[in-house]
Amino acid sequence: MKSPKKEKCALRLKNIVKVYGAGDNAVKALKGVDLDFRESEFVSVLGPSGCGKTTMLNIIGGLDRYTEGDLIINGVTTKKYKDGDWDTYRNNSIGFVFQTYNLIPHQTVLSNVELALTLSGVSNKERKDRAKKVLEEVGLKGLEHKRPNQLSGGQMQRVAIARALINDPEIILADEPTGALDTETSIQVMELLKKVAKDRLVIMVTHNPDLAEKYSTRTINLLDGEVVSDSDPFDADEITETADKKAKRSAMSFFTALALSLSNLRTKKGRTVLTAIAGSIGIIGIALVLAVSTGFSAYVSKLQADTLSVYPVTVSEATIDLSDFEKLTQKTVTDKMLAQRITQKVYTQDLFDKLTNMIKSNSISKDYVKRNGEHVNYLEYVKEFVDSENEKAANTSNKWRYCLQENYGFDMNDYIFADIGVRLTAYEDGMGEPDKKVMSIDTLVRGLENIFNEGIKNSNMNISAEFVREYIPTIAEMPDNRNLIESQYEKIYGDWATEADELMLVVDKYNRISDITLALLGFRTVKGMDTDTYDVKFGGNEEISFDDVLNTEFWFIDDGARYVVDDPEQHTYKYGGLMNTGIWQKSNLSSIPAENKITLKVKGVLRLKDDASQGVLDTGLAYTSKLKDRVVEMNALSTIVQDALTGHEETDAITGEVNIVNTVTVKTVGSGADTVKTVRQLAASKEVSKISVYSVDYKAKEDLKAYLDAWNTDVVWYDETLTGDELIAAKAEAKESEVHYSDSTDMLFSALNMIVDAVKIVLICFTSISLVVSSIMIGIITYVSVVERTKEIGVLRAIGARKKDIS
Repeated sequence: MKSPKKEKCALRLKNIVKVYGAGDNAVKALKGVDLDFRESEFVSVLGPSGCGKTTMLNIIGGLDRYTEGDLIINGVTTKKYKDGDWDTYRNNSIGFVFQTYNLIPHQTVLSNVELALTLSGVSNKERKDRAKKVLEEVGLKGLEHKRPNQLSGGQMQRVAIARALINDPEIILADEPTGALDTETSIQVMELLKKVAKDRLVIMVTHNPDLAEKYSTRTINLLDGEVVSDSDPFDADEITETADKKAKRSAMSFFTALALSLSNLRTKKGRTVLTAIAGSIGIIGIALVLAVSTGFSAYVSKLQADTLSVYPVTVSEATIDLSDFEKLTQKTVTDKMLAQRITQKVYTQDLFDKLTNMIKSNSISKDYVKRNGEHVNYLEYVKEFVDSENEKAANTSNKWRYCLQENYGFDMNDYIFADIGVRLTAYEDGMGEPDKKVMSIDTLVRGLENIFNEGIKNSNMNISAEFVREYIPTIAEMPDNRNLIESQYEKIYGDWATEADELMLVVDKYNRISDITLALLGFRTVKGMDTDTYDVKFGGNEEISFDDVLNTEFWFIDDGARYVVDDPEQHTYKYGGLMNTGIWQKSNLSSIPAENKITLKVKGVLRLKDDASQGVLDTGLAYTSKLKDRVVEMNALSTIVQDALTGHEETDAITGEVNIVNTVTVKTVGSGADTVKTVRQLAASKEVSKISVYSVDYKAKEDLKAYLDAWNTDVVWYDETLTGDELIAAKAEAKESEVHYSDSTDMLFSALNMIVDAVKIVLICFTSISLVVSSIMIGIITYVSVVERTKEIGVLRAIGARKKDIS
């Protein structure tokens, strides 16, 4: 006789206790439930409401966690299960059928059924094939593309059963599957579940004992969390338990989560638009503020770069230290000052000393001795920094950081000459061709100053015309740094001026130059009024070709040809050199032979770029630094300069001391006043009187200033071990060795940056309020959306979706 076949245990509840709450509020939903379930049987769980039926079903399905006891699945304990293990268990082993169907309304029937397969990583084609097959098995063929709201109650429950079966689970859990159905439909659903129970475990919670009696193979009654009866109990100790079956972990892909969300958004277009608007109010506000502030900051940076080109950091032999001016205006209040307020006395403010201390003298070309005994020159100190920084920046987008320009203390306008047409006042305009007269650019400028002086004098205005020279576009040195020039100007005609005898014409954005520059170029007639006063005919609409400009000639005439002695026989030698006892005077420039003049020609035309607000060069003529060096070298060989270097005796009117001074006296023709000129004024000295450093941006300028400040702390020093008068003298000598620079843009841009930052903060505060309000609106709308999707979230968790998938 054959022994009976042993049945396998699919599920075992071992002394399961479930407690909700804690302390006095603790409620025991299950009180030590012990149940074993076969691999294939149809179990109905009966009992009144609140007896623990649904709690037990949720624990079996992994939706809820037991407080005590153990849930054993296929012989494996679940005490050490983590969230991922429960998700995998629900996805692979459990199929849920709910009373209210819990279908996702914005998904089609086919999508609802195949959703569990997406968590298992099944391919799209296989998902659809399997979903269609199981829908056919439950009698819903042809309804795959309908929405749940287009189906009857019975059909929706069939979809729920199909969804539960799609992943071929070992256990089907049905919670009141017929509770919302009529009698006829309930019978159809029960027949379907009975059919399903032939090859798997089906556990159904119901209030209908008749249906349970008719269709179930086993009935269990619960009361107050305890099992009170079992129609066909099963003892797992008498059977052979199966080994643990490794299931593939569930995981929802990003695209599946995105598709679910987009599908939900499409069904609520109005709310989606409102959410977008609510989120946009604050976010766009912040973005606009940041965009505007960033754009304005970029504009300020560009403005700074352009301004730094016009207003460089300068170090002059005599300068005004603006940092001392800031200290002068600082309102530092001391206890002593507060005490003075309550007295009836007037106190002294040492303003005079503060003002005079602002005037600094710098020895730019002097050598200093560092602590280590090394000799260092200030000019070389600055050059070393500029060269090293430019070398580092050579491979960057800017290609440069600094441009150093040296000034020898003379005016180049006094050494550049043009053949300018002059019409005497006795003749009317238009009567014959005007006479040509070789004159320096400076001569014409002086004539213009005289015109302004006459106008000011006649109007009784108490001002000087000295400011006029600063605004007359004449001729200026072009910085050696080509990158600086090319960042602000474009060469629109000709070639670059690189040699001493080559000039550049600079025009504005609209190819314009001033009528004064036209006169210097010889394209305007100048009316002669007296010896040094010339009246330019302003205005007009000349249109001059670039070729005509490039054919214009200028000349450099050195001191040897410009100055002669009125009585050469009175030259004698004294102090080891030539001593002039006569008077120097200017020669007739128009009669100077061509071989004594260096011809200068305009080589090309530069135009200010459209994106540059201003540039380092004014409109007019620009020369190279090579011309400046050529002027000094040639003038140094002239007789008048040799005369000045020889020196002559000069008696101090107060002390009566006789000193040797290196100057010469130049007689001014037609004027009673003679001019005393030094070697520097004769453009024959390479001793630097001023250096100017242009910076590529504000950050570079601050780095430069920090480096220049380091001179007064690292290079200038005194021996602190000295005492008494020696220490006082050492400190005074060190103080005199300090070098001070001038930065005219510092206070301007410091204030401007402060204003920009303040405005930015205020705007951000306003938009932050908008962002908070919009965030609250988004939170409310999101909360409502989540509440409405509670059913969908429950379904997804029931079929094995992870918490992060839901998130």
